[in-house]
Amino acid sequence: MKVAVFSSALIHFLFGLVSCLLFNFTYRWLSASEHDKNTLSAIECKTNALEFLREGSSLWCTGHNKSTRICKFRYLCYHPVQDEYLFFHGPDTVIDGVPANRFDPALLDMSSVEDHNTQYFSYVDYPVHALESFPNITMFDDFNLIFHRFNPENIMHVVHDDLLPLYHTMRQFSQKSTLAVDLEFRLVMMEGWNEGSYFDLYKLFTDKMLILKNYLQKENHLTCFRHGIIGISKYTTWYQYGFKEPQGALPLVSLTGGYVRHFTSLIKRRLGLDNLLSSASGSSYVVLCSRGHNRLIINELDLSLSIARQLNKRVIRISMATHSFKEQVQLISKASAMIGMHGSMLIMAMFLPPGAILIELFPFGINPDNYTPYRTMVKLPGMNIIYASWRNQIEENTVTYPHEAPEAGGIDHLSKEEQEDIINAKEVPRHVCCSNPYWLYRIYQDTVVDIESLFKVIESVENKQKMLSVNLESTPNRKLYPSKVISVTCKAPTEEAQPALWLSWKPPINLPFFNTKEVKYEVWIQEIGRDDYVAFILDITEYLFKDHLKRSTQFYVWVRCIVNNIQGPFGEVTECMTQ
Repeated sequence: MKVAVFSSALIHFLFGLVSCLLFNFTYRWLSASEHDKNTLSAIECKTNALEFLREGSSLWCTGHNKSTRICKFRYLCYHPVQDEYLFFHGPDTVIDGVPANRFDPALLDMSSVEDHNTQYFSYVDYPVHALESFPNITMFDDFNLIFHRFNPENIMHVVHDDLLPLYHTMRQFSQKSTLAVDLEFRLVMMEGWNEGSYFDLYKLFTDKMLILKNYLQKENHLTCFRHGIIGISKYTTWYQYGFKEPQGALPLVSLTGGYVRHFTSLIKRRLGLDNLLSSASGSSYVVLCSRGHNRLIINELDLSLSIARQLNKRVIRISMATHSFKEQVQLISKASAMIGMHGSMLIMAMFLPPGAILIELFPFGINPDNYTPYRTMVKLPGMNIIYASWRNQIEENTVTYPHEAPEAGGIDHLSKEEQEDIINAKEVPRHVCCSNPYWLYRIYQDTVVDIESLFKVIESVENKQKMLSVNLESTPNRKLYPSKVISVTCKAPTEEAQPALWLSWKPPINLPFFNTKEVKYEVWIQEIGRDDYVAFILDITEYLFKDHLKRSTQFYVWVRCIVNNIQGPFGEVTECMTQ
């Protein structure tokens, strides 16, 4: 009997070992095109993975709702057959920051796109002894960042929705220097897309092998991640795409141009382009973005020659088809201006140097004020890029494609009345994403750019460019707050005929580091027992107050410093008594 048990255990061990070897072989085959830096060293495939998992899974979450929540985890598992994340409750399980109802509608967003129902994360509860029912378990031992890409086939979505949020999330949890990310993080992208056109860009953020969901689709093979992050930050997003209301800039954006430039500096460094010049002054060329399939500039060659003559600069035409991402970054980073039709490639304007110009072109019927992802980006505080839009106002200068498929601007599938309404509309009405026929009909048309009207736009922004100091790029883009005033004292002068208080204080300890002379002090005086107060604004640190005071009365006094209209905190309350 003992021999039979031993043989069964040995067979189970050998089966698990062979399974693990096959699993590792699969990963090696999938990663054949990956960099050679020990990509698989952190993938553990063990028959004794149960020893680690028996202590149980844990979650520590921050954020007050689904849209702001990110969770750190220990021992989170994924079941490919059920397409579910599994959480094993064991003796060492910790659950912190998880609401009582985590299904309303989900615990968190896996993507930086807020509240999209394809991006929700939840997990299934299991007791830890249920692990015995899983014959094959693979453990990823690195620090894993598990998230969803939103649309890996579109460069705007890749940068705005994935790479910038990824950069910020990794910086939050990185032990590296302030401008770096920890390249030892493993990126696990679980939305289900294939690699996509820009897969290599994600490799810039890690030296580990990238993991896609379809790599884990091994039947009856439970994949577990020892520790890491689930979800991705929304701090860096500035735009919403109109899923619930017409598209537009997000409210209360905290992102700054300085932070975007930290991100672009990392990209350049990882691409080997960190020695590029970073100023638009003296640049001898303009970048013109060219499209290959739709929304074409019909007179692109004539436009290029005219711009070159008008500005006395070279015009370099670039496109996604003819230039690699690295080549685009290299050219745009030294251009004095970038001109292009509204489209995803304009996200590359974030690589323009400070003082450069972005001119966005719009086809007939498209109101520039209704579609502003790139205007919003370059107008972030500290980006220092001059923006202007040009709109085709001549309907005859456009070519539409009513016979194409609906998603490419075709309208043949609609009734005759609907077609006439769309054709006769001079402007696309405000709409939600993503299949409005007015929008699709107009956005996929080609355009003959009226060069004369475009030059008027160029002339207006050139004047702005001359007024913008290119030295702004070296100015730290941060908001400094004065600290508390110190040593607030008060006296009640006896020689005054009316009630008075003599107040004095010392400036904040960090005031010498503000390069400004615009310093003021706000003083609040409140009679004890009353709710109202009297406020004064001064530019000195001592003053004799006589107004609104009573004899033999106690008052509370607060003082704070204001530098360049930025208010510091009030100091400790001081009690004063008049004579």
